[in-house]
Amino acid sequence: MSYQQDLIICRELGERHGEGRALNSLGTALQHVQRLDEAIAAHQQDLIACRELGERHSEGQALNNLGAALQQVRRFDEAIDAHQQAATRFTELRDHHSEGQALNNLGTALQQVRRFDEAIDVHQHAAARFAELGDHHREGQALNNLGTALQQVRRFDEAIDAHKQAVARFTELCDHDGEGRALNNLGTALQQVRRFDEAIDAHQHAAARFAELGDHHREGQALNNLGTALQQVRRFHEAIDAHQQAAARFAELGDHDDEGQALNNLGTALQQVRRFDEAIDAHHHAAARFTELGDHDGEGRPLNNLGTALQARGLWRVLTGRGHSDRIPPYVVHAPLSAELAPKPYVPVLPPADQVPPSPPHEEIQVDTESGAHRRKIMDPAWSDDLTL
Repeated sequence: MSYQQDLIICRELGERHGEGRALNSLGTALQHVQRLDEAIAAHQQDLIACRELGERHSEGQALNNLGAALQQVRRFDEAIDAHQQAATRFTELRDHHSEGQALNNLGTALQQVRRFDEAIDVHQHAAARFAELGDHHREGQALNNLGTALQQVRRFDEAIDAHKQAVARFTELCDHDGEGRALNNLGTALQQVRRFDEAIDAHQHAAARFAELGDHHREGQALNNLGTALQQVRRFHEAIDAHQQAAARFAELGDHDDEGQALNNLGTALQQVRRFDEAIDAHHHAAARFTELGDHDGEGRPLNNLGTALQARGLWRVLTGRGHSDRIPPYVVHAPLSAELAPKPYVPVLPPADQVPPSPPHEEIQVDTESGAHRRKIMDPAWSDDLTL
């Protein structure tokens, strides 16, 4: 029997408790199939029913689920209000586990509107709640989210510590997906403090985890991040390979935004080894991807790098006699590109809010069945998105 049929029967019988349960289940199901406006309506009706019946615990669950749905349609201010109310309900009822879930979800919404200091505070509280209860999986999720918020305010050493703790939790639980996410975020923080060898190791392990799981999108993100770290230590041929693999993954998945970033980074690495024609082609394709998406900011980066590549190729031809290798002076072959011509991989220190957290629930919704009088489902968008360099 479908949730909609359950709802009809409960309404015909005037069974308000059952109606609330059916609305909750219907809302979570609608979120899974991306019928988000209908999901929001279902959770709002559920909330009304819970309040009429005085069911405060169920009210908190309805608020938390409503907030998760509102995040998916980018109504973040409303989502923040819903999660705050949910956390308050659970605190009053001394349900610290559900309180932790609501706080973690609140933190992801706060990150989206760049209220990072508040996000840090709630993620810390969520991690503490889960640690007290021995829920190490959700503790790891809260710690990983805490790390992303700390990166946003450039508290990188603290972010590294948070991500390392998250990695440890997921490794202990053999959760390779969570481990890969935390490793990838750890790598981005390590790059920010120029600990590139450690960052390379973290991104390599993250890419391996996602490859094992068949998650080619996150594998591509880890490979692209790996390439930027390899460029920083001048391992350009390895960086080229990593960016090529990343671009291929994104192309297969039809993700033109991430494909454009990987192609742009590929072009910067190709310039460093003086493969200018290939670099020009990579930057051309990157710009085309962003143009297709109407992303003019994104388009500007590869176009700028394209100009650099064209300029560098022209200078290179002058210095080398139009490309005849027997005329290339040794000091030219081995000299690095001048500071003016040396391109840089795109490494956004603070990615735009719409690219960082949270787990949009359409990717990371986790349904948790809580024990209680009515066994209701809680939507738990526990993750921040991985930071991508």
